[in-house]
Amino acid sequence: MFNSYSMTQMAASIANAMGIAAPLQADKSIPLVDAFVAHTLGDSKADRVLIYNPDCIGLWHYQKYTDLFIPVLVNSQLTVPMATVSPAWTPVCFASMYTGVLPSVHGIQKYEKPVVKVDSLFDAVPRSGKKAANVAVEHSSMSLIFLQRPVDYHIVESDDKAVEEAVKLIESDKHDLITVYNQEYDDMIHMTTPESVAAINAIRHHVQAFVTLVDAVKRCWTDHNTLVVFAPDHGNHYDYNGHGNHGEFREEDVNVNHYYSIIPRRDK
Repeated sequence: MFNSYSMTQMAASIANAMGIAAPLQADKSIPLVDAFVAHTLGDSKADRVLIYNPDCIGLWHYQKYTDLFIPVLVNSQLTVPMATVSPAWTPVCFASMYTGVLPSVHGIQKYEKPVVKVDSLFDAVPRSGKKAANVAVEHSSMSLIFLQRPVDYHIVESDDKAVEEAVKLIESDKHDLITVYNQEYDDMIHMTTPESVAAINAIRHHVQAFVTLVDAVKRCWTDHNTLVVFAPDHGNHYDYNGHGNHGEFREEDVNVNHYYSIIPRRDK
């Protein structure tokens, strides 16, 4: 059974939360997210958004290793079941996450990393007069497929550096949207197995990275209504060699959870 909300609905949901027009061809937004934002902020919008993108963490990880996600859950108010697009490869899924369109429209339908030409959230945010930053590990999909936009790119050599750079950006308080990509878990499942000690530790690292970013938001963005999202791109499964893999139309690869939090501005 696959989750009913599509990854193509996320871009418009973020745009709605910010009070800006969605990417030009984006799918409709997620009603649950729209309702959450309206219930929490009323007539106001999120004037800051932080999206943390850990690679490859599926719904089944939450179901089987729920305690690993306690720090995410206590730092979020809404869990949204999502179905990613197929084939469930990283560039395919992130292209749909940020453009709001299917792979057949944005053009990435296999493991390749061309610059996406379709309108994206990285176009919509600057077009609205707001400022965006994309923080990603070098050579990753997120460091490559959304180039050539009026966005501040912070391409670094490791997950830890990405988190450090994102904290600096939060502290500087100059960007309306910051996206942060980490990849350790995806690396580990291909090198070992989805449930190896190294892989599970990688999930722990991603969870801690999210907490670090949330703490920075709470400390530095006190004058803003902030939407924070923990948003994996796809899940994974065991392949015939016992290693981790993904890219197939199966529940383990397609079903993911996204976690949303709104941190309201602090009254003076």
